[in-house]
Amino acid sequence: MRILVTGGFGFIGSEFSSLAHKSGHHLTIIDKMTYAADTENLSPELKSKACISNLDISDSKTLTEFLSAQESFDYIVNFAAESHVDRSIKNGVVFVNSNVLGTVNLLEYLKNHPETKMLQVSTDEVYGSIDQGSWNEDFPLSPRSPYSSSKASAELFCLSYQTTHNVKVVITRCANNFGPRQSAEKLIPTIISSVLDGRKIPIYGDGHNRREWIYVADHAAALLRIVEGNPKHVVYNIGGTEMTNLELAAQLVQILGVPQSEIVHVTDRLGHDKRYSVNHSRFVLEFGKIQNDEIASSLINTVDWYKSNLEWLHRSQSRLSV
Repeated sequence: MRILVTGGFGFIGSEFSSLAHKSGHHLTIIDKMTYAADTENLSPELKSKACISNLDISDSKTLTEFLSAQESFDYIVNFAAESHVDRSIKNGVVFVNSNVLGTVNLLEYLKNHPETKMLQVSTDEVYGSIDQGSWNEDFPLSPRSPYSSSKASAELFCLSYQTTHNVKVVITRCANNFGPRQSAEKLIPTIISSVLDGRKIPIYGDGHNRREWIYVADHAAALLRIVEGNPKHVVYNIGGTEMTNLELAAQLVQILGVPQSEIVHVTDRLGHDKRYSVNHSRFVLEFGKIQNDEIASSLINTVDWYKSNLEWLHRSQSRLSV
């Protein structure tokens, strides 16, 4: 299968690209190469075989010229996105450009290439916040941050192009990802790097905000099952293991061998959603189990990877001001 992966040098995109390559698919990878991407996220062997281009999907002219020079694709998997909520609070414009305009440019390509399908990788944050129970795929969208609003907008464009132009799009709404090669600005790498650098561990507010967490390899495997399968629905939730931010931090400090007194509470994030929880029974019934291991072992693997790849971590930290 010929697959175009956007954002293929990023955290989740590189994990998916590596898995798809090992599964025998031919990849074309484009990436804007922002601070969150790293050329070392893909193996030399994969980079030697894939068609790779440094390209911004929000640049319609350049994207169109590039895609026009390529053979048609069986699938586009769109990971290209600005994803950090704190950055979206400071400036939402770049999120509109990458997450909304970039997606629309890909949909324009689909409109003229009816043989190509697209997987739009979205987030559970488009639902907003839920006190009890879990969202299923039919819940209305109620995004509460500029980031989640941009992802919800991209989804709506996907659905409208499907209705208006009959393009083939599947949308996934996934829980928080974690694992190797995640940008140092995210929560779990921040906790790990704080301990390794001898700093206190910052936790927003009271730390009782609840999230579901999924290991990035499990998420990538779930996405590949959709690409290789014949999905019966348009939208799929992909959930994980639920815990509070404090519970997560407590597990990590135990793995890292430091006392919980290293955790400090800092001023809460503006508009901080209290709880996310998705019902992913639709995916499980159709494609099978999502998570392969208990979260504890995946957290240990994650900590071990960062401790063994300090140069990568320091390089990621150095780019955070970009």
